[in-house]
Amino acid sequence: MPKLTKTGSEIGSSEAGAIVLHKTSFQTRHEVLQKHKLARAGVEAIDEVRNQRALRRGTHLEAGVAAWANEEIERLSGGDAIMFEPTEAYRKEGLGVASSIDRIIELSEPLTLPKPDGDTLTLHGQGIVEIKTDFYHHDKPKPEWVIQVMHQMFCAEMNWAIIACMCQKGRLHLYPVMWNKQLVEKMVNAYAEFWELVKSDGEYPPVAEDEKPEYVDISEKLTESNQDLQQLCADYHRAAGEERHWKKLKEEIKLGITMTLDGLGVEYATIPGYQIKAASQTKEKKQTIGTGEFYEALSFTIKETSNE
Repeated sequence: MPKLTKTGSEIGSSEAGAIVLHKTSFQTRHEVLQKHKLARAGVEAIDEVRNQRALRRGTHLEAGVAAWANEEIERLSGGDAIMFEPTEAYRKEGLGVASSIDRIIELSEPLTLPKPDGDTLTLHGQGIVEIKTDFYHHDKPKPEWVIQVMHQMFCAEMNWAIIACMCQKGRLHLYPVMWNKQLVEKMVNAYAEFWELVKSDGEYPPVAEDEKPEYVDISEKLTESNQDLQQLCADYHRAAGEERHWKKLKEEIKLGITMTLDGLGVEYATIPGYQIKAASQTKEKKQTIGTGEFYEALSFTIKETSNE
């Protein structure tokens, strides 16, 4: 979905999670704050979003996942489901919030979907569909996703949304989210604080020591698709150790070859199967060009050659 909101005057739904939760997979509230301050000053911020690969993946797969979700919703409801992509942002005038929504859907028949806690929700009429592709979450929507669709519901004045996520092993999950008045009130308060900081050129307070994220034991959350994480960590640790070993060994072998050629009084040599270069070169120091300062450097290469 292309960005339809105005940075500097409107908080978009993809920024809501960072402002309310302090950070998301893509940005922190501090980064969002700086971006809006720069926009107000007429400076275009460099969009240094984390997880660019995930962002590009979502952009390319959005249309396909939306069509898949539409088909699955019709199958589950037994009726027609008309889905369309809005071309304008939904706005709450005077509050500095707006939303670019992936899809709006109109149900002809009630749709009942399971919640992650085992309960179910029945949806009627018109609602929002947010498209996600995430191969590493654990069978429930991320908190930042819930904040995002709650922001969309607030702006569009709708009372339900579906997060359609293509997840592990290419499966499609449909997560229903209902309007939550208490959560929206918390979000509105966070937005008010955000705009006060923008207008006053203020900053969020530094994260207190006891608020810093703690390492979470995810042992019981690993699924079939990522249960080999422990083995991957062990392989990485072993490979790092082997890398250090082979790097040291490589330097020792290089020294042995260089000393052998030096003892023979040659810098360029060939032997069956290999072409060797171990030549001393005089170079001028780049940081002192024009001063006449030079240093000696070894140019070393070994190339495999044909034995023919």
